[in-house]
Amino acid sequence: MPFVSVANIALFQIATAWTYLESDPSNFEIGRQVMTSRTNQTASKAVHYKTQPIARRKNQSAVYYAAYITGETLHDARRDKTFWRKDDHGDVLHWEIVGPDCAQNWTLSELWNGAEGAAKKINERSGRQTVIALPHELCEGGHEAAKRVARGHCLWLRDQYGIASTWALHAPSPQAYGEGAKNWHIHVVETDRRMTACGAGRPIFGAKARELTDGKQGKIEIERRRKDWEKRVNAELQRAGAASRVDLGRRPQGNGADYIPGVHRGPKVNAMLRRHQAATRAAMIARRALPPTPKRVASYLAYAAARKTANAAHRAIWEATGRAVSQIATASAQFSETTDPPNTASNRAELSHSKEEATSIEPRSDTAHDVEQAREREARDWERFWEQEARKALSQRQRQR
Repeated sequence: MPFVSVANIALFQIATAWTYLESDPSNFEIGRQVMTSRTNQTASKAVHYKTQPIARRKNQSAVYYAAYITGETLHDARRDKTFWRKDDHGDVLHWEIVGPDCAQNWTLSELWNGAEGAAKKINERSGRQTVIALPHELCEGGHEAAKRVARGHCLWLRDQYGIASTWALHAPSPQAYGEGAKNWHIHVVETDRRMTACGAGRPIFGAKARELTDGKQGKIEIERRRKDWEKRVNAELQRAGAASRVDLGRRPQGNGADYIPGVHRGPKVNAMLRRHQAATRAAMIARRALPPTPKRVASYLAYAAARKTANAAHRAIWEATGRAVSQIATASAQFSETTDPPNTASNRAELSHSKEEATSIEPRSDTAHDVEQAREREARDWERFWEQEARKALSQRQRQR
């Protein structure tokens, strides 16, 4: 059966996509047509859930992260350093320690200095730190829903792995991201060891939670954590009557199968766009001349629109080309004769039979050899054909520039 090189097909499809888009500007409408099918339930942009270990080999400290997320001043006894949070990093609205039943009597200093002291090796990990985005619908009208989600997730971590954690709710920084910033988020610092308590209620560090650091099992546990967070946030969004939902799956997030991915916007880009929109709105209200669009804003908007439209058009072309290749492969299947491999059930000796009773394998004849060579030549011809088509498309695109 003739085969087509995957690289050649991809090259041909990309070249055809560019030729198709540049030949007629109306083809860019494909993206807008594909994005018209939307559902009532939209996907939330708060899909960030990043967890990573606190590693000494990177000169990291659990005491530093605890001081940063809580806004408290903490002294690291192991490194003999004092850490505190800068004022321009946003507001810390609330923080808690979640651990065994007596954890409410623990202090931040003894918990995280104890975590650093329990890690004896020079390159050992003393804990984990996690940053999780929150939908602004759970924070703008009040913080109780966000607190319930964070507290419930940390209690789930305690029950599943026996670890202790400190979580903190952070508000956006107006100085860095503007007054309308919506990047509400949760910080969680976790111990790397299972926690118990002695009679006086002081933290005792036990064995390591190996399932979180194992190469294979760790990935499974991270996905479980993400699913638990997703379930809790969506329950609160439904309770608040919000239309958005959080989906932490690996596939691109959107509104159904026809969703076209665009360009990711971080908090800095969002702040830049909000400032320009606010200045334009103020000029329209005062009936003044509209301010000129900054070059960075104009270039980003043009790039985002072109990228999303090109993704939609490329998807349509890719699907059409894939159908064409599938039809070619189906049509060329008539030239191939299916033959059973030598090691089949009919040629394999059964346990109850002897070797003499097994079917003998006949040597390959010259006719079969010639047929195989003809198939190889035909496959090479198909490959050359697709290479020529890709070169033609690329040369046509260069001539049109």
